[in-house]
Amino acid sequence: MREEWKRIQEAFKAKWNFLNCCGAIDRKHCQIKRPDNSCSEFYNYKGTCSTILFALVDADYQFVFIDVGSNGRVNDSAMFRNSTLNSAMENNLLSWPDNSLLIGDDAFPLRNTLLKPHSKVNLTFKQKIFNYCLSHARTVSENVFGILAQRFRVFDRLIES
Repeated sequence: MREEWKRIQEAFKAKWNFLNCCGAIDRKHCQIKRPDNSCSEFYNYKGTCSTILFALVDADYQFVFIDVGSNGRVNDSAMFRNSTLNSAMENNLLSWPDNSLLIGDDAFPLRNTLLKPHSKVNLTFKQKIFNYCLSHARTVSENVFGILAQRFRVFDRLIES
């Protein structure tokens, strides 16, 4: 397992020069028909009902971890906090190389092993460069969901129960 994470880490470093990065996390809202007796539980910020596909992807556009089924109302920080990935990270069960980290967008919580961009107000030049590099490295997580939806069209339309 450690060798696999080392390969992932080297791929990120080689492709985006983002030191110690093992993967990028993101989520996709999959639109669903409102389940019976669910009230507003699945109602999301987009004004539709959804379930969330949460994933960790590597630099080669491969899913390393997925978590499916959080209701669309849950924010990214709470979804991550309740995920098995977070539990595995907190209990040091992933066998990552030393100083490894993940990257995510600003909706995720900042942790020692999870980086997110600086807030967009009054940034120094170095912070702007960091945000640019982080954003560039994170595009793999954005793109992988686009590829998934292009390949499996069900992810781009209403899923009937």
